[in-house]
Amino acid sequence: MNPESKQRLTDTFAIDPSVTPVAVAIDGSWLDVDWDDGTRTGHDIATLLRVGEARRRPAVRASSGFAIPAGLQLWSEPQEPSWFDAGVIDDDDRWIEALDHLRLHGWVAFDGAALGETAARKLAARIGYPRSSIFGDFWEMKSGATEHMDSAYETFALDVHTDGTYSHDAPGTILFAQQVRTGDGGDSVLIDGFAAARDFQAANPDAADLLTRYSVRAHYIEPGVHLVAERPPLRVDDDGNLVQLSFNNYDRAPLLPADGLVDEVIDAYNAFRAVFTDSARALLHPWKPGRLLVFDNWRLFHGRTEFTGDRAFFGCYTNHEDLEGAYRVAGLTT
Repeated sequence: MNPESKQRLTDTFAIDPSVTPVAVAIDGSWLDVDWDDGTRTGHDIATLLRVGEARRRPAVRASSGFAIPAGLQLWSEPQEPSWFDAGVIDDDDRWIEALDHLRLHGWVAFDGAALGETAARKLAARIGYPRSSIFGDFWEMKSGATEHMDSAYETFALDVHTDGTYSHDAPGTILFAQQVRTGDGGDSVLIDGFAAARDFQAANPDAADLLTRYSVRAHYIEPGVHLVAERPPLRVDDDGNLVQLSFNNYDRAPLLPADGLVDEVIDAYNAFRAVFTDSARALLHPWKPGRLLVFDNWRLFHGRTEFTGDRAFFGCYTNHEDLEGAYRVAGLTT
């Protein structure tokens, strides 16, 4: 764990669940634990006590199970990446086709955009408006940046996730516009999370139901910033429709005991993750300068492959209510 940002640096899913402690040692306020796999971990005792005392009950929803909203084209196998010509962003009639692709598949991509902010800002305006956050309303993301303590600015592969789990209202869409690319790797990885949730529920309905009822807490921490929010990984509306995925193991706070459910929640959380991280589901989106990508952050998981060289984007978030409104204005939904 990064001691300042509290982002998880260890792949917790790779830890053998049968691992057990073989020795402990206390030195003042510090606890060292030796594990039977040869690992030693260190813990601040005061922090452990605060975690243990901060037990809270999970959110409880009365109904069980969920449905996928009608009219979507779910995909559980890789699609061939395809691009609209960036000129459609300025064409009212042709834009509708691109917007409908976003609605049906959860993503849409464009090629041949001029470098700079203009094309990306025009695309954001077609959906809503750039949403302000701790990163600003319109941001530059590049390898090696130091403005924020976030894994996105590193070069290693990122596990697929949703953004803004630490926000009460997570971003509705994420928009990237590549400006610079050298070296190898760095493809964006997209997963249809609604398709994965559908398949997970079919195989393990009790575990899927638990993830609609137990709120998982997430945090974002850096100097001067401490954001916390929580909601179920699978958020269901009053009509029983799945409306939002929230899953980011980098920013997840500890899962705490609640009514004896913590082991069941961890098992369900891990089991769902095993479904949506299956590489057979992934769409790899290769990048070059002039390409734009926008996707639904409430539906899709995204990540990236490891890369070398320079990789720089302009980007922004937009709100989900504006995305839904754009569909209505275009006559694509009611």
